[in-house]
Formats: sequence, structure tokens, C-alpha cells
Amino acid sequence: MPKLTAKESTRIWLKEIILENFMSYEYARIPLKQGLNLISGPNGAGKSSILLAISVALGQIYTERSKRLRDLIRRGEEIARITLVFDNEETNGRRPISFSDADTFMLSRYLRNDGNYWWEADYKQISYEEVTRLFKGFGLDPNNMLIIMHQNTMERFCLTSPQEKLKLLEEAVGFSSYREKVIEAKNRLESIISEDESISELLGRAEESLGYWKEMHEKYLQREELEERKSWLKREAIWARIIKQESALKILAERLKVKKTALESNLSGIEDTKEKIKVWREKLDSWKITAKESFYELLHLEKEETKFAVLAEHLRENERLFSELGKKEEVHKTRERLKGALKRSEELKEEINKVQSKLGAVERSQESDMEAYISYRVKEEVLRFKRDMLEVDINAIKAEMEKVNQKMTDLASVKKKAGERIATERKQSEIENEISLVGAKIEALGEIPEETEEIYSNYSRLFEELKEKSEIVMANKREGLRELDSRKKIWRKAITDLLDSINSSFQQILSCIGAAGLARVVNVEDGDMENAGLELFVGFRGSPPVLFDYYTQSGGEKTASIMAFLLSIQQMLRSPFRAVDEFDLHMDPRNREEIYKMMISSMKESECLLITPSQITVTDPSVHIIVVQKAYGKSGVREVKK
Repeated sequence: MPKLTAKESTRIWLKEIILENFMSYEYARIPLKQGLNLISGPNGAGKSSILLAISVALGQIYTERSKRLRDLIRRGEEIARITLVFDNEETNGRRPISFSDADTFMLSRYLRNDGNYWWEADYKQISYEEVTRLFKGFGLDPNNMLIIMHQNTMERFCLTSPQEKLKLLEEAVGFSSYREKVIEAKNRLESIISEDESISELLGRAEESLGYWKEMHEKYLQREELEERKSWLKREAIWARIIKQESALKILAERLKVKKTALESNLSGIEDTKEKIKVWREKLDSWKITAKESFYELLHLEKEETKFAVLAEHLRENERLFSELGKKEEVHKTRERLKGALKRSEELKEEINKVQSKLGAVERSQESDMEAYISYRVKEEVLRFKRDMLEVDINAIKAEMEKVNQKMTDLASVKKKAGERIATERKQSEIENEISLVGAKIEALGEIPEETEEIYSNYSRLFEELKEKSEIVMANKREGLRELDSRKKIWRKAITDLLDSINSSFQQILSCIGAAGLARVVNVEDGDMENAGLELFVGFRGSPPVLFDYYTQSGGEKTASIMAFLLSIQQMLRSPFRAVDEFDLHMDPRNREEIYKMMISSMKESECLLITPSQITVTDPSVHIIVVQKAYGKSGVREVKK
């Protein structure tokens, strides 16, 4: 079925009511016309049942006569039906109920004893929501007592709070949209405030979490920096080892070069000395027999002394070298050997002096030749000794270089890991100490999750997003406050203007029944709709107007006051149909006639149903009269023809 809606520009009127097994009606058809429909009859005849049937069919939530709809079914029957027949003819090319193509639209409400209730529109089942939506479009609300006032409803209206009266009036005249817009703005603002509070709470928690993860992130960065430093130091340590070996190799290479140069010079000197010795040996052969024994002794002693002197010189040089290489044990050994060599050298010198004295005379005669020969022989021996020492040193240096080269080979694998060369003059022990210190600093930072950077980044982004959202919400909150204030002003002005318009008519109607009064809206200035309300003030027989309520006025005064108020809003009601049961309850005859006349004049453009048990003089031919009677437990209706 199409969506049931009504065009606000169209009006609809009820042509007929069909009752089947409803309360005291077995079957009845009640025709209605535009204008005033007057239903009369004795008490208990079933007049009020007609208005109750209309309300139930239109979807009234609560009935005065029964809380259970199945109690409205005629005794002994299983099912009851109420059918409302509406005029749906085209006006200016449009039907009031657009989804129906018929000239009449039938709405039926079914009530079963088993508690099953439903509606049918043109014999097709529809829902309660569709019914209420359809008639809401026409402004016809069966639950609004200003539109349909049932029997005893006037008593309820007297007891209704000013706030509820104002809401009933707003809904009846179509002003509920003003209130709805204010409520929408208020709800939207409350939603924004709730969102603001939620975001503020989230922002606080996010800020707290961000602070924690910021501190953790700083530790993370510090650890990264320390780890990077540690990695650098490890590389530096490797390069320090490499540089140390390279430096040692360089020193050894330089020493080897020096030793080889010295050896070459030594070998050349030996050859030259051999030639010189040969020459001088030939010269000394002539006196060799005489001085041979002493000479060789002296030669041997000087040779030995020279040997130990050279050894001492050589040991001094080795001591300096070992000291440079940091070989303490070798330095100590060399010093001990040096002491022994020096001691032996001194002893040999003493022996030489003795032999020299013995050979004094011989030497004086052949001193120059002998000195030259001896000198060359000594020189030869010294050169040979130096050669031997140089060869030993060269072999030792080569062996040391092989060790260093082996260490360099061993370092080749870690050298690749060490990356780009690091120039350092620090000792490896110094670097290792710093590595230990950096490791201790890393350990002191404690456990730091590897995903710290990602978490901190996420919290930072979340915090910024929440800040941006908070600013947006704050802007929305300010806009919401402005919107709410603006809509409250619009609502307040609309209500104030409405009451000004109503008062003019209300006071005029009251004057016709010898009364005075006014309708006033209270608590509207502060814009709080929940406290705003409608109060009526009436005064009869020259008394000043007082607040209208259940206890102050008499029964007739209350009925007259309510009817005067209803008449004052007739031209403003959106609903094309309105009804009042026992509109003249407790009224005196004069007020009854006056109210009745005013009802006739105000209902020419609408459809109104008046129910009364009283006898009213009807002279206006436009009034449609229906008489209700009850006989043998069945209610029946009769249309009065004119």
C-alpha cells in the first residue's frame, strides 16, 4: 500500500459513521454533514458511543469508558466494526486522500474478543502508525481534547496543568512544529554537549596516555641514540684493534728496512776489512813469532771486550724498541742481559790492560803496524758480530710481522662488519669501558616496547584529531546555543501572538454570556517550554476574573468557560472535524442558547459534532439533527428531516 499521507492544503469531512456490534449498537448508520451536527437524545441512549466510536476508529489511545477495547464489543458478539466514510471527491484536481482513487474513503476498525484489533483502509489492512500519520496530516488528533472533547473530558481539562493546556493548544492550531523545532534544537544541543563531554573525557584520557607514551618515546629515542652510540663504539673498538696492528706493522716494516740497510752496509764493511787485514798480516809476519802469543791473547781479549760492548749497544737498542712496543717482559730480560754484558766488558778491559803492559815494549817498536792490523781484525770481528745480530734482528722482525699479519687476517671478517673506517687514537680498553657505560645506561632505561614509536605516533595523531574535533564540537555548541535561542524566540513570539489573537475572541464570547476574562501564557519570557503554560481567567456576574480551575468555578461556569475558549480557537484549529460531548453540561438555559448560537455561526466552514441530552430550540436550517434512542437494549438513530 502507498505511504499514507495528507496534503495540508486539502480538507476532509466525515460523511457517515457505520457501527456494527459496537457497545449498544447492533447496526447503525449515522450520516453527518458539513457545519453543525447536533446529536440529542436521553441519557443512556448511546449518544456518547458515537463520538467514542469515531475516536477509536481514528486511533485514540485511551478511552474513558474502557481500558480494554474488547469491552466495547456488544455483549454476546465476537467482533465489532466501526467504519468512517469520508468524502474524497476531487477539488481543483486533487483528492484529499491522494492514494485512494474513490470518491469516498472508508476507514474501518475491527475489534475482536480475543484481543486482536486492526484497521482496514478501503478493505486493505493498514497499521496504527499509518492511520495516525494519515490524520495527523489533516490536523485531526483524537487524543487532543480541544479537538474531540468526550463526556467528562471537561472535568479533565479543568484538572490539566497549564503546561499541558498549552501543548494541547499548540497541537490543535498547528503550532507544535515550533515546539518540535525548539526540542530538536535542544536535543541537538544536548547531544553536542554530551559529545563535548565525551570528547573532553576522551581528550583527558588521551592526554594522560600521550604524556606516558611521550615519556616512553623520549626513553625510546634515548635508547636508540645509545644503541647507535654503542654500535659506533663497537665499530671503533674493531678499528682501534686494526689501527693498532697496522701501526705495529708499520713500525716493524720501518725497523726491518733500517736493519736491512745496516746489514748491507755491514757486509760491504766486512769485505773491505778483509782486504785491509790481508795487507797488514803480511807486514806483521816478520815479528809474529816473537809477539804471537801475547798478541793473540790481547786480540782475543779485545775481541771479547768488543763483542760485549757491541752486545751492550745492541741490547740498549732492543730495550728501547721493546719499550716502544710495550713488551715489558722482554724489556726486563734485555736489561738483565745488558747488566751482564757490561760487567763482562769491564772484566775484559782489566785483562787487556795487563796484556798491553806486557807487550809494551814490542808494541812500541811496531805500534803503528800492529794497531792498524789489530784495528782491522777487531773491526772485522765487530762487523761479523753485528752481521749476526742484524740477521737475528731481521728474522725476529719478520717473525713479528708474520704474527701481526696473521692478526690482520683474523680481523678481516670483523673489519667488513665494522663498516667505514673510523680514525681513532683511543686505546681499546678505553673504548671497552665506554661500551660498558653505555650498556649500563641502556639497562637503566628499563623495558621499552618495540612498538613505542608507533603507539606514540598513534596517540599523538588521536590527540590532535580529538583537539580538532573538540574545536568543531565547541563551534557546533555555540551554533547550537544560537539556534536554540533563535528558535525559542520564534516559538515565544508565535505563542504570544497566538494568545493575543485568541484573547480578542475569547473576551468577546465571554461578554456574550455575561462574563469577563482572558487567556494568558505564563513562564514564556524565559523561553523554557517545559515551564511555560496556558492559564484562563474568568469572572461571572460582574466578578473580577480569577484563575480558572476545577475548584473555583461552579459546574456551569466551568462548562461555559471551556466552551467560550473552544469557540475562540475554532477559526485557528487545523482539524476539519471537531466534537464536544455534553457541551451544555450544568449550563443555565440562557448560556446554553448563546453558546449554541455561536457554535452554529462558527461552524459553517467546518464539521462539528455537538452532543447534548438537553432540548434545544433549533431554528437554523443548516443544523443537521440526529436523534438517538434506545429500545430493548439496542440503540438506534433517526435523522431529522426539515
